[in-house]
Amino acid sequence: MRKSFTIAAIFTLLIAAAWFLSDSLYFSPYDAQKFGISFTQLSGVLAIALMAFSTLLAVRPIWMENWFMGLDKMYRLHKWMAIVAMVIGVAHWLTAQSPNGHHGPQGAAAADTAAAASQSLLSSLEGPARGVAQPALWILLALVAIALIKKIPYHIFALTHRLVPLVFLVLVFHSVVLMRSSYWAQPIGILMAPIYVIGTVAALIALFRMIGAGRKVEGTVTSKRHFADVRTLLVEMEMDKAWKGHKPGQFVFVRERRMWGAHPFTIASAWTGKSQRISFIVKELGDATKDLASRLPIGAKLIVEGPYGRFNFDDNKSRQIWISGGIGITPFVARMEQLIEKPEGKPIDLFHSDPVQATDAHDMMRRDTTRSGVNLHLMITPVHGRLTGEKIRKEVPDWKSASVWFCGPSRFAAVLKLDLMRHGLKSQDFHHELFEMR
Repeated sequence: MRKSFTIAAIFTLLIAAAWFLSDSLYFSPYDAQKFGISFTQLSGVLAIALMAFSTLLAVRPIWMENWFMGLDKMYRLHKWMAIVAMVIGVAHWLTAQSPNGHHGPQGAAAADTAAAASQSLLSSLEGPARGVAQPALWILLALVAIALIKKIPYHIFALTHRLVPLVFLVLVFHSVVLMRSSYWAQPIGILMAPIYVIGTVAALIALFRMIGAGRKVEGTVTSKRHFADVRTLLVEMEMDKAWKGHKPGQFVFVRERRMWGAHPFTIASAWTGKSQRISFIVKELGDATKDLASRLPIGAKLIVEGPYGRFNFDDNKSRQIWISGGIGITPFVARMEQLIEKPEGKPIDLFHSDPVQATDAHDMMRRDTTRSGVNLHLMITPVHGRLTGEKIRKEVPDWKSASVWFCGPSRFAAVLKLDLMRHGLKSQDFHHELFEMR
C-alpha cells in the first residue's frame, strides 16, 4: 500500500504544483476576495482531478496492476482517493458559498485572455454549471456513504454505485466551465485537459457497463460441493476456449444475471493448459452469496472476468510461510495444486486458522498439503488458541529466511505483520491481498 499512496501523493502534488505555477494564494496587500476566489479554483481543480484518478482506477485497467502491485491495492486507493476528493469538494463548495469565494462571469474578468468565441460559450454555460454543482455534490456524498457503510446490503451498494460515473460527468461539466479561462494556456490547464478526457472516458466505460469487456469469458458450472460446517461452497466450472489461463493466487469477477452482480472470488485451482477447468470457493457471508449452494444449479452459465491480482507467490526467498484464515485458504489451494504438477522443492509451511473443526474441508487440506510437500500447521482456535507471530517463530526457527504470504482478515494481517516486523521481518517480505472491494 505504501507504493500506491506514494503514487497518489505524487499525482496530487503535481496538480498543486501546476496550479501554483499558474496562480497564487499570496496577495500583498492581502485581498480576501482574491484569496477566496483563488482557493475556490485550487480546491475545485484538486477535487475533480482526484475524482478522475479514482474513476480511472474503478474501471480496472489491467496495465496499471504492475504500478500498484495488484487490483486489490488499486481498489483500496480508489476508495481513499474518493474520500479525499469528497473532503476537498466540500471545502470547495463551502468556500464558493462565501462572499469572498464567489466570482463573477468569466467574460468579465480582465485577467482572462481566452479567445472571444470560447469565452462567450463558457459564459453562456456558467448558469447551468453553477446550478448542477450542489445537487451533484450531495448525491455523490450519499453514494460514497452507501459504499462505505458495510451494513448496507451489497446489491444496494452495487445498484446505487452505477450512478457515480454520471454524477462525476456532471461535475466535470461544472469544472470545465467554471475553471478560469486563462488557465487553459497555463501549466494547470495543459495538465488538466488530458485528466478531464481520461476521467470522462473512464466514466463512460463504467456508465455503459463496459468494465472488463475484453476480459469476460463464459463458463458452465460442472460440479459443486458444500461444506456446511464452515459455510463454504466449492464450485467447479468448464470455461470456454477463450479463457487463456491464470496464475495461482489470482482472482476473478463472477456474474450470473439472475443471482448476483459481478462478485470477486479467488481462483482455487491451478492452470495447466490440459483442460478448461477452473474452480473457486465461496463463503456464505452476505446477501449475494447466502444460500448459494441451493440456488446455483449444475449447468448454470456464469460470466467470468479476469484474471486479476499479483498475489502470485513469486519471490527470491529460500522458503515461504503461508498464513490463511477461513476462506483465505483459497489461493494456497490453487498453489498447492500447481506444486503437485510441478514440484519446486522450496520448503513451505502453511499455517491455517479456523474457528471450527471442519472434518471434510480439513481432510481435503491435509490431502493437498501431503501431495504438494507443504508442511501443514492446522490451528483450530477453540483448541489451539489464536495464531500469533510467536507460534510461527517457534514452529519455523529459520523464519527470517522466508517470505510470508497472508490471506485472511485485515486486522489479523495487521497484527501479525507488526509482530513479525518487530522481530526482524522486512515489510516487503510480507505479502497480503487486500480482498475488500468496498
